[in-house]
Amino acid sequence: MKQFKNYEDIYPLTIITMRFSGGGKYVAFNAPEDSGYVQEVNTEEISYRLKEWLEENVLFPYGVGNTIWEALDNLIEMSKDK
Repeated sequence: MKQFKNYEDIYPLTIITMRFSGGGKYVAFNAPEDSGYVQEVNTEEISYRLKEWLEENVLFPYGVGNTIWEALDNLIEMSKDK
């Protein structure tokens, strides 16, 4: 599993904003945009249990936050945990 020390290490990187999260959550993936997760994660059903869905379905580092920077910081932390 990749471990990132700073933002420049993250490649590929895809950041999305959740349409249905209500609070404007961002999810940062260490994956290309056509990996399939991007299209799946941005649905209303998944937004109600976002963290659980990510833990069950995504095998590479990801980050979640209220801002883009929080999501990127969380992605770096998650890369150290996996």
